[in-house]
Parts: sequence; structure tokens; C-alpha cells
Amino acid sequence: MSDVLRPDTFSLNDDDFTQSGYYQLRKSERIIETRFLEQILLVDDKKIISEQLSDNFVGVITNNSLYNSVEDGDIVTINKFGQLRVILSRRANHNTLLVTERCNNRCLFCSQPPREERDDWLLTYSAQALAAFDFDGEVGISGGEPLLYGNEFLNFLEFIAKHAPKTKLHILTNGRAFSDLSFTKQIAIRSRQMQITFGVPLYSVKPSVHDGLVGASGAYSETVLGMVNAGNSGIGMEVRFIPTQLNAFELPMVVEFISRVFSSVVQLSIMNLEATGWAKRNWLKLQCDTEQYVEKLKEGVLSADIMGLNPTLFNFPLCHLPDSLRSYAVKSISDWKNYYPDECSLCQLKNSCGGYFSSSRGKYHQNPRRII
Repeated sequence: MSDVLRPDTFSLNDDDFTQSGYYQLRKSERIIETRFLEQILLVDDKKIISEQLSDNFVGVITNNSLYNSVEDGDIVTINKFGQLRVILSRRANHNTLLVTERCNNRCLFCSQPPREERDDWLLTYSAQALAAFDFDGEVGISGGEPLLYGNEFLNFLEFIAKHAPKTKLHILTNGRAFSDLSFTKQIAIRSRQMQITFGVPLYSVKPSVHDGLVGASGAYSETVLGMVNAGNSGIGMEVRFIPTQLNAFELPMVVEFISRVFSSVVQLSIMNLEATGWAKRNWLKLQCDTEQYVEKLKEGVLSADIMGLNPTLFNFPLCHLPDSLRSYAVKSISDWKNYYPDECSLCQLKNSCGGYFSSSRGKYHQNPRRII
């Protein structure tokens, strides 16, 4: 969308380098000795380029808009249609890498509908991209279900620990792989070598509700056992809860369950539903206006705060929350899919508000409320 905060996709010209793959963009001809990805020289005009170019770069891209949107060393992918996407940016408010599209859940609101094909090459390229990016900050690792690759995922962590030791990882997982205690202990060993947090969803205290939302029979039992194993092994967990018509009123019970059963929980994230992927086709039976469950939301958040679970509200515009909860809300939507409707232009809280997903436009849009 043209009015998102930071565009991340660009169309290349025929005379640009357009071979598909993962690359590191360079805005300088300065040589980098350690290279994990092939490098493309990015220029903003047809400037004179040195004769040694062919030895240092695989090609050149001339694009003023792209040049002004990235920093030297950012990581991109180019697809077979000549479209470039920035996947690791030093200007981004959040960086996330997709390392697999395979998953053993089928969540009703999945934003990245899974595929069956083996795609471990994504894990390999993601490791190289992180090493090349060499970022002193946090990067999200997402899927699919990253832990499905077992030993290959362990190797991925070892590679990052060695070649990108400053990078913190936030890894999204359904937690089911942690039900294997031996595998969990191997993750724990690597977690002590680097800074990692695992984001694990728990959508209900009722197995039937959680399993129904994630579309997998028996998932609740494996997830709960996995979270017990992970917590007891010292693996830091962020527990995630998405309120829907099927579970929103359970939030206080979920909070109490988390506080009693699990250890090593560093944060409880309550995440407003995003209108993308399978959530759109299931919108009418899932979407729940905040006003409908606001009392349970207040009870759950305040209880979680007392219990030391660090409750945080993601993807909620401030005008959709009561004043007592606004301090728990964060600007969580990635800038490449974040926008503010015209109605927000005069709002005095706009600068501290997370705004909307660009995918919410149209019939999925929930209008801004007047803040008095």
C-alpha cells in the first residue's frame, strides 16, 4: 500500500540486476571482507562506477526510491518477476524473517497459510542473511513452525550464535516440539549461548477451544507439556493470546493458568486479530470488538500485571481501549504494513498509538473512536 509508513517492495527496471535470490545491498563500493551473501551495488543515479565493480558486486540497481528507503548493508530478496523486497532493514521498527511455510497447526486466523513442500532452504538463507546483516538488536523468526526442522533448526541457532552473536532472536512457535524433552534440552543449551525468547500461543484453558482455534486435535496437550518443559529448562517464553468470539471471555482464566503452571514467562502478549490470511475467510465467526469483552480484558490485564507476567497489548488502536489499559499498549505493527486512517490525522495521541494494519481496509476496518 502506498500510504504505509515504510514501503518494503519495489519493482526493478529491465536494465537493473534482476536475478532472483537473497542479496545484501551496498550503497558504497567499500569492500566487505566477510561475505555471507552476494552483494548488489545500489545507486541513485547513473554515476560513474569503477572498473573493479565486477569483482565486488554481482550487479547494479539504479532506483532513487529504493536508495532513499534503505541503509548500506540491508538485506533483500528478488523474485522471478523482478520485484525486490527488503527483508532486513536498519530503518524498520521490527524485522522478521520467514524460515519455513510448513506447519503442523492449521490456525483459523493464520496469517501465513502453510504449505506441505520441504523448504529448509529458507532456514539456510535466513541464517546467511542474519550473519550478513550483523544486527545489534532483535529479529523475529517466524513460519510456519520453525521447530519442525529439528536438528536443522539447532544448527541454525549454532550458526547465528557464531556469526551474528549480537543479534537477539524472538522465535514464534506453537510450542508442540517442546513436548520432546530431549529436544527441549538441546534448545536450552543453545539459549544460554545467545539471547532468545520464544513466543508461544495459548488460546484457552479448554483443550477443545485451543485445538479448534489452531485446527489440530491434541495440540493443546502437546503445547502445554511443551511449555512446562521449556519453562523448567529455563527457556524464556512470551505467551500469546488472540481474543476471538470463541475465547475472549476466558482471558482471566488463561492468565491464572499461566501464572500457576508455567515458569520462565517473560511476557503475556494479548494480540488484536489481524485481517489477513485465513482470518479474512473466518472473520465473521472470529472477530470480536474490544467493547464486547472490555471488562474481561481489564480483569485479565490487571491480574497479569499483579502476577508479574508483564502484560502487553499488541495491535490495538488506543481509541479502542479504555484509559486504564492504554499504558499497556505498544506500537507493534510492522511499519511496512502499518497505516493511519484519515480520521486519525488530528488525534493528539497519534504519535503514541500503534494505528491499524493496512490489511484492515474495507469491510474489516473498525472505525477510530472519539477520545474524550
